[in-house]
Amino acid sequence: MDSLLCGKISSGLTIQETPAMDLPNAAYAPFTIWMPQGMGGPIEVRSDYSVIHMAVVERAHATKLPRTWSVTGAYILLDRPDALGRWGAYVGMAAPGTLSNRLREHLRARDHWYRAVLIRRNTDEPFHTSQAGWLEGHLYDLLAGKPHIRLHNGKRPQDLTLSAKDQAGMQTCVPPIITLLHAVSHHIDPDLAILSHSPHVDQIQPHHDPPSERPLAQAAPKRTGNERQPAKRYRSSITVLDLIQAGLVAPGAKLVANSSKHPGSAIIAADGWILYEGQRSRSLSTSANDLTGTSQNGWDFWKVETLNGWVKIGHLRHQLEQQRASDSQRP
Repeated sequence: MDSLLCGKISSGLTIQETPAMDLPNAAYAPFTIWMPQGMGGPIEVRSDYSVIHMAVVERAHATKLPRTWSVTGAYILLDRPDALGRWGAYVGMAAPGTLSNRLREHLRARDHWYRAVLIRRNTDEPFHTSQAGWLEGHLYDLLAGKPHIRLHNGKRPQDLTLSAKDQAGMQTCVPPIITLLHAVSHHIDPDLAILSHSPHVDQIQPHHDPPSERPLAQAAPKRTGNERQPAKRYRSSITVLDLIQAGLVAPGAKLVANSSKHPGSAIIAADGWILYEGQRSRSLSTSANDLTGTSQNGWDFWKVETLNGWVKIGHLRHQLEQQRASDSQRP
């Protein structure tokens, strides 16, 4: 993995290692993550308290998987979440040596997904077919019936050949998968999904002075024509989610401060929200303000890596505006 950067991340809870770790604690165990250098590969994730190794793969990178993913395993194809946290998925399994091939096949067979989560063992001994089949059916059952999740599978996949003892062992694979889905904004809990994606709006009531204390109206000063008029604030209807849906920004892309005085970075979530130091915000400016402690225009403050190098994210917004204007003029 010479092309990957390795680091550790935890879900925020301290876990004491025990000989037999219970399932709830397994969901909060730390991950080891390999981040690709550049934009050409998957994000690989290993659960430190489970046997599984996972990968988050963008659709555009599905043909660039390393050979280590030509194994037996399971996978989830993910639709992009909407503003209320609703999303679709397709759950599948791959026979021995075919996991990466199955993903490439779905490029042609299914056009609904934008990202996939792949699951295999993190040891030299891969899953056998019945283990992958059990995991496929269990993940299907986990997602089925949730009001905010639409499954694209035509029927429930299942494998009834795995022994009860092996099924108990496979249960430890599930919590890390749930945690990873949550980390990429695909929540299993519908209440959590709606809470995380719904914007918070403060409604400010207009202030009125008491009638007896209201100051008398004063005549406006005459203008001489030499005063500098305040600049009109530029407003655009383009959002970060619009940039993602237009393919100008990849979900999970890293934002870097365009200022040497305030170095820092943030992440663009799949739903267009901004992740900065564990906090989610809907506005680029909010995260920039948190970083600098002063008022900032986030579209000018942050830059993002593209195929043409690092550019201000505001430049991509302007590019999409021009594209939409051109499309609207076409007959």
